[in-house]
Amino acid sequence: MLRRSARALLPPGVHAADRVADLPREEWDALTGPGDIFLTCRWLEVVESTAGVPMAYLWTERAGRPVAALATALATTSVPWALGRPDVVLPKSAEEELPRAAELLAGLGGDPSERLMPSLVTGGRHVGGTRLLHAPEATPEDLAALVQAAEVLGKEAGARSVCFLYLDEQDTALGRVLGARGYRTCVTGWFSALEVPDGGFPAYLAALPSRKRRVSVAAERRRIAESGVSVGLEELDSADFPRFAELESQLLAKYAIDITPQQLLPLLHQTRECFGGDALAAVARAEGEVVGFATVLRHRDHWTARQTGYDYAYQRRTGLPLYFELLYYVLVEEAAAAGISTVNYGLGSTATKRSRGCTATEQRCHLLTL
Repeated sequence: MLRRSARALLPPGVHAADRVADLPREEWDALTGPGDIFLTCRWLEVVESTAGVPMAYLWTERAGRPVAALATALATTSVPWALGRPDVVLPKSAEEELPRAAELLAGLGGDPSERLMPSLVTGGRHVGGTRLLHAPEATPEDLAALVQAAEVLGKEAGARSVCFLYLDEQDTALGRVLGARGYRTCVTGWFSALEVPDGGFPAYLAALPSRKRRVSVAAERRRIAESGVSVGLEELDSADFPRFAELESQLLAKYAIDITPQQLLPLLHQTRECFGGDALAAVARAEGEVVGFATVLRHRDHWTARQTGYDYAYQRRTGLPLYFELLYYVLVEEAAAAGISTVNYGLGSTATKRSRGCTATEQRCHLLTL
């Protein structure tokens, strides 16, 4: 993506690379917060090796150290990660009647894929919390220079749009910069996270929003305990990966996302390679067979839920609440001992996540057509 002509057009002071290997790794990661695991160099390496699209990384420096940084990917209509494409996300948001989505979609004046794709997806290729990293001393000019540089890269690569698909409502500094540059905006979802209380699962249970919910959660845990299913948190084991990929593919198919187990396997292997002991899986087994799993990645004192999948035939037969056991109850039990303060759950099923103690912040698409 980074042709010589593009580099020559970048704003003064903006540095660029098209491989994670060429980044000032330690300084880049120092700009991340505990919830920014998908903008750390080790996750960007995973994306770089599995996304199948050109990547580019931009940063500005002060006194020889990065103070602001931006990851980008050139998305096309052929990429399988549909929720990282504006031509998919905007119609979906309009269909769900999210604020301002229908107006933004109508304003395109044509088919979204024709008007927007290819698109330079900025702030990371993940779903939820796409943003521009910056230190406290970074100025609005630093942010604007990186946004301008992304627009240059987009034009040089033949992109028809530049977008931050999931900028958090709390990221007001970047929001102001994007507004001043003519980006249009709409809501694309809500990002859910759980602050883990001191005291483990009993404290979590006591803090749930209603007595009815507390009773139902306690009953769910008893059913799991009485079922004979073994549940635990463990490091990723490649022997389980084919089964994990099979189960995740089934889950994605429920949401009309067509990704085969063979496409998911490289991501699991790369995740284990890049994260080592910071990549864990909550796994449910019945008679030795994996019937559900959920992976979590650690960055500082946060866990972030990444992948999950279930044996739906087993679920229909038993009715066991494996989703909640694996993604909430086991993680809450293990969090205190691991020094974890927060579990990030991302977008979707906001009401369900809130019923299990999460809070949510609004995510907004900021879009510029080129």
